[in-house]
Amino acid sequence: MHDINRLLPATPKGWQYELVYKNIRHIYFRIYPDKRTVRISAPARISSKALEGAIQAKSAWLINRMNALSNAPAPFNPLSAIKDSGSCMIWGRQLPVIRGTFNSRPGICLTTESEIIIRVPSGFDAIKEENLWNQWLRSLLNERIQTLLERWQPAMGVAPVEFRLKKMKTRWGSCNTLARRIWLNTVLVHLEPCLLECVVVHELAHLLEPGHTQRFYQIMETYLPDWKAKESLLNKIELRQ
Repeated sequence: MHDINRLLPATPKGWQYELVYKNIRHIYFRIYPDKRTVRISAPARISSKALEGAIQAKSAWLINRMNALSNAPAPFNPLSAIKDSGSCMIWGRQLPVIRGTFNSRPGICLTTESEIIIRVPSGFDAIKEENLWNQWLRSLLNERIQTLLERWQPAMGVAPVEFRLKKMKTRWGSCNTLARRIWLNTVLVHLEPCLLECVVVHELAHLLEPGHTQRFYQIMETYLPDWKAKESLLNKIELRQ
């Protein structure tokens, strides 16, 4: 095992390295910010001299990336903040959840005092309650999407055939330009409304320009001048489930 710390003495505190030998032809460097780990995948038969040379050649880039990630705020994972300790994040606000057990029909509502009231019958199991939460959160998201469509469809002169919701691990939204169908990530209900609006406008813009071309970016600038700042915020949010 090589002493990688010797080759990279300026490694930020808290970071570690993993060296993995594989049946590959090239060396790959992968950074995992959540684990504070740099994984180096190297060919099984690489010489020590070649490996050390490759690591030293990449050292400046690695150190800069690790420093940047160390100084950045921890990524916000909305999935870890959904129903922790009797609270739920709705539109970027962590709201208290007030529970009650009744013999009436189960339901969830948002009060004018910004509290979430959940009423479930006695003996209501965890799976049924999870389904109840998912249905309620989807209804909130669908309602706000419809409001956004009423504004942006006529403004942009486009009309998708339909919007659908699903959990996605790597995207906030996607657009099938041929079918004119747009998918949105259900996690958006936990974020600030302006971020949902940015994703909606982004996907609608693909109905005018399918690719991420210069024309596409001009469309975004026209309809949402601050879209870059909003997408930068979205890029800092952790989506892994």
